[in-house]
Amino acid sequence: MKIRQPDIEKDEYGKIYVAYFSRLVRFSQTYVMSRCEAENIVQDVFLYLWENKTTFAAFGNINAYLFTMVKNRCIDFLRNQLKTSGRNIALSDIREKELELKLYSLQEFNERALSNVEIETIIRKAIDSLPERCREIFVLSRLQGLRHKEIAERLAITPHTVERQIQIALKKLRVVLKDYAPLLVFII
Repeated sequence: MKIRQPDIEKDEYGKIYVAYFSRLVRFSQTYVMSRCEAENIVQDVFLYLWENKTTFAAFGNINAYLFTMVKNRCIDFLRNQLKTSGRNIALSDIREKELELKLYSLQEFNERALSNVEIETIIRKAIDSLPERCREIFVLSRLQGLRHKEIAERLAITPHTVERQIQIALKKLRVVLKDYAPLLVFII
């Protein structure tokens, strides 16, 4: 008698889609530089997931599985871009070098090398490196989920100041986390 692995139920698939879609698009867009292409890549991954739902149930770490699939699709996309760039004279040398660097970065990134605790520690240290007021506003926005208006009212500042401080925080975090670019997905 053959034991059949359970399929991903429609509700479970929907929850996975909602939880991961936007993060995967941001991760993909970091490398493919086009929101439309990033969305296409992520849609392809979710379509593959749905079509292969019986084999998917065997994977334990859904986070690593999805990010690895998107990473591999981005690598394929960038390789294809580099192949066609040789035929397309309009693609500048700078754009080609940028594609090569993004491809290299993606190939070298190993999301499994970092545990969730290590990822949280790296992100926490980066956030802690922000100036006090900037950090406070960023935490209220990104980690506690407050809107700009709510933060402004709570801290007695303008919504514009809140927006500007979040922009400053993101700029500084991009610099601090430059070696961990895919981790920015978790905080942006």
